[in-house]
This record gives sequence, C-alpha cells and structure tokens, in this order.
Amino acid sequence: MPPADAAWLLGLLALHGLAMPTDLPQAQHWFEIAQMLGHPLAPAGLAWCQLSGCVGSPNPTAALHWIALVRRADYGLAKYLEWHASKALAPLIDPKTEPPSRDAGALAPPSSPALQKMLLEASRSGNAQASNELGLEYLAAGNLEQALAEFNAASSRSEAAAANAKLLISRIKSGPTTRDRFARYSPADWYAQARRYHRGDGVPANYTEAVRLYQIAAAGGDPQARRMLAMIFSRPSPDGTLDVTWMQQLAAIELSPSGLPQSAAVSTLPQSWHRDPSPLYGAVPEEWRSTGATPKH
Repeated sequence: MPPADAAWLLGLLALHGLAMPTDLPQAQHWFEIAQMLGHPLAPAGLAWCQLSGCVGSPNPTAALHWIALVRRADYGLAKYLEWHASKALAPLIDPKTEPPSRDAGALAPPSSPALQKMLLEASRSGNAQASNELGLEYLAAGNLEQALAEFNAASSRSEAAAANAKLLISRIKSGPTTRDRFARYSPADWYAQARRYHRGDGVPANYTEAVRLYQIAAAGGDPQARRMLAMIFSRPSPDGTLDVTWMQQLAAIELSPSGLPQSAAVSTLPQSWHRDPSPLYGAVPEEWRSTGATPKH
C-alpha cells in the first residue's frame, strides 16, 4: 500500500475504533501525515477533526479551509461536511422568540432552506450519508415514500441507511395507526434523546443537534428541556453561537422532571433511527468494517 493510502487508512481506523481502540488525536495525526503525503481525501479527515474536536474543542470555522480542498476530490462529501459546519455555525434561535414550527411529535425540527439545499446537493452528488440524512428529513416531514427512496438509494453504501430502510418498511407494514405513532414520541423521550447527543452517550456528541432536540421537547411542554434551554441561552458565545465550554459543563448536569438539578440518571428511548458514525465511515474499506464497530444511532 502506498504510504499516503496507509496513513489515510490508519486515520480512519483510529477515528472509528476499528482494529484498534478509538483514538481521536491519533486519527488527526495520521490525517496530517496523509495530507503531507498528498492523499486527496486527507483534507476531509482534517475537516472532520475540526468539526468533531479530535484535539481540543470543535472548531467549525477552521474546518472550512479543509472542506474547500475536499471539493477537488469528492464534491458530495465536501457539501455534506459543509452542511455539518453550517449547522454548527448557525446562530442560536431562542425558542422564546421564535418557537419551532412543528409540533412536539415531529422527528426533528425544521432545517433552514439553505441547509436543506446544501444537504440535497450533497445527496444528489452521490454522498450516501447525505442521502441518509435527507431521508431522515423527509421522515420528519411525514413523507414516508421519499424517505424510503432516499434510504434505499443509499443502502448499498451506508449501513445506517440500510438499517433505516428496514425499520421504516417494518413500520409501514404494521398499519396506519403505528405509522402515525412511530413519529410521535413523548416530549420526555425527545429530552432523553437530546441528552444523548449533549453527553455523547452512545453517539458522537453533537451540541447543535442536542439544542434542536431540546427545542422539540420544550415545545411539547417538557420542563427539563425548557430549563436546559434557558441555561444554554443564558451564556451564548459573543457571536451568538453555542458556547462549547458551557455546553460541556451543562452536559454533566441532570435535571429532575420539575426542571431542577438532581443526581445523574440514565434515560431509555424507543428504537431510534440510524446515522453512520461519521461522514468518513463510507471511506473505510469493507474488510475493515467487520472488526468491531457498528453504526451509532
């Protein structure tokens, strides 16, 4: 294997915990070596390390430089990474002044038109993870047929999309009543899901997604979500985006059903929908995916 390819592969394995323990600083180290050796996709690894915080706190602004370089090798991947960066950089919308436009039973809060366009472009450029995410967007809007089409289109290249297609088919076959109910978990369920993304409990920590899910739960009347949002919005960064340090501190706080702090507890959720562990998971050779890691959901 050429040295550039070997360094790229080692970065992917360290990032996803395949054939070795997950080691994010080591992943960034190998991506940097792959970049020095001229691997065309190495900037994608460096972009994701900035977005996810392989070394230090996430820095979506720093990721933009690397994303621009990814466009030369894989336009679809570049647009999907740009979608992640744009979500992270979007100013927070205080739910007190602009409440979510969907009811609390929706699967996810609405994306902005600009974000939706970016995701659609990434999907149409052949990125399987973007197609899976687009399927989740259609699912949230109640468009099951389009959601299934996106999942099926990406299923041969994304384990998460294949799992989502299987789950959606089983829900559709179970009848209209269940079809309506599967997208209508309680506000408490969505608060628990938000906590998972906030703490990185079984999924990569994603503070932007956590805030969106807190907003769903709060719109349904969950006092814990309302209290958590009040604390989040009490200390935004100077540019109006999430304060990463504050979010890390809040991740350790557990609230009681009344919205008051209490000792930490573990919440359970109904079977959920799937995402691949990272936008780079599709670049992992098939023979390495069977060494232990499974898609996070």
